[in-house]
Amino acid sequence: MATFFFYNNRKPRKYGYTPILYNEEEEARKKKLEKRILEIKKEMGVIPEEPKKEPKVFKEEFISQTRHLRKRKEKELTGRGSFFSHNLILILIIALLFAIFYFWIIR
Repeated sequence: MATFFFYNNRKPRKYGYTPILYNEEEEARKKKLEKRILEIKKEMGVIPEEPKKEPKVFKEEFISQTRHLRKRKEKELTGRGSFFSHNLILILIIALLFAIFYFWIIR
């Protein structure tokens, strides 16, 4: 009975939905027409033009909205040691310890 179950499995039916009342070309034509009508109304002055906003610089906006990055930026501007200078000192200490370990124990 178990061999019958393993060898004669039917595959599931596929879902093949095709939309009946959707016409992609017609939707694109309607959007294009609405966009053109809006542009003409703006040119005629019926609809006031929206002032163009300059895109914000992502890095500056992200830093201003993130508390720990904003604090780090404030520390760097006030003249305190930066985050990377502390890491550089740590890397130099590790390199010195590795050199001592290499020359003292391995050699």
